[in-house]
This record gives sequence, structure tokens and C-alpha cells, in this order.
Amino acid sequence: MREKPASTNPNTRTMKALNPIIAVLFCFITIGLTQSDRKERVQDCAARAGDGAIYLKEFLVSLPKAEKDERPPLYQQAVILRGNNIYRFNLCNDKGQAVIRIYDSANMLLSSYDSKTDKEYNPINFLCRKTGQYNIIITFKDGKAGEAVGIMSHVMR
Repeated sequence: MREKPASTNPNTRTMKALNPIIAVLFCFITIGLTQSDRKERVQDCAARAGDGAIYLKEFLVSLPKAEKDERPPLYQQAVILRGNNIYRFNLCNDKGQAVIRIYDSANMLLSSYDSKTDKEYNPINFLCRKTGQYNIIITFKDGKAGEAVGIMSHVMR
């Protein structure tokens, strides 16, 4: 059997050279659109923080569903807050119902959901009494999967 000679068609060689370039461009476009979508979601949620709120930080949360007999997945972020300042936290749910909780080193200080009354609060204001590290915990009700944007803002007195 004789082998076929390699293609000498310049169009075939050009297409083979362009395939990796097209793949790389496709990746950059996809990443750019994802970042644009993320930026737009954050801006929309920050705009819902209310009057007097100055945007400080966002929390992008995507959590899977809790499996049977497992603790619900959570998003955790440590932040430094200054004493005698008011911070506002608001959530914008894309999927599921997010709950935000604020902890100091040992105790829950504030939650956007009261399980006793089944009432949600959004946004919530936190008067920080002591400068230090606080943990922001975001989960989804009933351990369900979900996606949300959380915004931390400073509120002028």
C-alpha cells in the first residue's frame, strides 16, 4: 500500500494552523462574557443595597445541594470590620434562598433569616461595636443548591 502524500493545499495547512488560535479566542471570549455577566450581577445587587450604602465587597456564592445526612455546604469569608461603623449586607438570589450570618470568633451576631418566625430580612444592618475579624457565612435554606450575590456596604450615619 502506498501512503498518500501530505496535503500540499495551502488552505488545509492554514486551517490546521488556525484551529488552535480559534480555540484560544473562543476561550477568551467565553471568559470575557462570564466576567461581564459577573460584573453586571454584582452591580445590580449593589444598586439594591439602599440609600446611603457605599459598596465595599461582593460575595459570589454557588453551592451544591446537601446530600442526605450531610451538613449543608457553606460559603465562608473572613472580613475585617471597624468598630463604631454600620455595615449593610444584602443578598440577591439567582437560584435558591440564601441566608447570610455574621459571626465574631465564637458567636453568631446577626442573621438574615429567623427560623422561629420563618421570616427573612434583606438587607440587614450590622452595627460593629469592636474592630476585628468577623466571619461571613452564606448558606441556602434547607441545604438546597443555590447561587447568589452578597454585597457588603458601609452605611453613613
